[in-house]
Amino acid sequence: MPRRKLNDAFLRTVKPPAKGQEEHWDTLTPGFGVRVSYGGRKAFVVLTRINGKLCRFTVGTYPKMGLGEARDEAQQIIKDAAKGISPKEREAEERRKAKTAQRNTFGAVAEEFMADHARNLRTRGEMQRMINVDLLPEWGDKPISSITRADVKAVLREKARKAPIAANRLLSLISKIFGWALDEEIIQASPAVRLRRPAEEQERERSLTDEEIRQLWPVFTSLGYPFGHGLKFLLVTGQRRGEVSGMKWTEIDNDGWNIPGSRAKSKQGHRVPLSTLALEILEESPHIGDYVFMSGRGLNPLEGWEGAKRRVDSFLKKPIEDWRIHDLRRTMATQMRSLGIDRLVVSKLLNHAESGVTKTYDRYAADPEKVAAMERWSDRLKEIISGEKSESVVLLHRKEKA
Repeated sequence: MPRRKLNDAFLRTVKPPAKGQEEHWDTLTPGFGVRVSYGGRKAFVVLTRINGKLCRFTVGTYPKMGLGEARDEAQQIIKDAAKGISPKEREAEERRKAKTAQRNTFGAVAEEFMADHARNLRTRGEMQRMINVDLLPEWGDKPISSITRADVKAVLREKARKAPIAANRLLSLISKIFGWALDEEIIQASPAVRLRRPAEEQERERSLTDEEIRQLWPVFTSLGYPFGHGLKFLLVTGQRRGEVSGMKWTEIDNDGWNIPGSRAKSKQGHRVPLSTLALEILEESPHIGDYVFMSGRGLNPLEGWEGAKRRVDSFLKKPIEDWRIHDLRRTMATQMRSLGIDRLVVSKLLNHAESGVTKTYDRYAADPEKVAAMERWSDRLKEIISGEKSESVVLLHRKEKA
């Protein structure tokens, strides 16, 4: 076995044997050499022992693999062999590490977060949009554990320059993702802990005027089922978007809608009296799947409210400034108070989480004050839509169906 310090000049000029093959061994890295075959093929080889067994490995061919790369690979194989590790075992470990690193990138963790934590949230669509637009371009391929507070602040600072309030929402989402990753033991600490909101916010007080309601109602009608019906139902009942999205036919009985605590934001279920106008909307909705306002084949809660709002805005002849879907709920509450309905009754209808009386009363009870309040709002809404004074009389008690 010829031995010499292998170099590129030798590899270029070495002649193949007249037959068979010859091996030339490197004096710089013992156990590393090149095997030259009769046909002219030059293969880098390693000869070493793993757990006492003599093993031979081919690491590449010249000139496709350079001498320096081949020598480095050979040294790694010899180093691993001293620990009883074969090249196949090392490759398997590297694949495992690469897979783990890929799984723990921010993009992969965010995907798991959305599938696990956010799958049933009504804001899922908006959360995914923020991830796609604001976070993945910056952090998508980065290991989540490498993201620092400075990285988070930089993203928020950039967002706040254009949209300060949206930057607050982005911080909330970032905190949730890192908090979830911490709970799942993917990271050891969250870089978003105790970060201040980029912008100061005041509680929104916007409610729709009578004229704005008159503009929106026929557009809701034109939009049709399911979103047109759903938007009307939000205004008529004053319930939250997520609760209406998941509304099932089985939750309706005796002119009332029983919202389970599992879907209520306050985690406390309650009964919503269904007014004449609410029942009309339900009667006009197809009873096909489990959900009243169904998505697809009725197998999933309704999603895509913001897209529906954009369609509403595009249909309006005269734009309505700065209105949001949640304003429908606030509008009902404001209108009820203007009708002289007691604040406590309105609070019960909105299912606010409060202390005292509203905390202990039977939320599923057929409360006559709630029933009457809903009917008064229904009549008032009809007046607004038609522009004519209603002559209907609202009774304090409604007879239950037999």
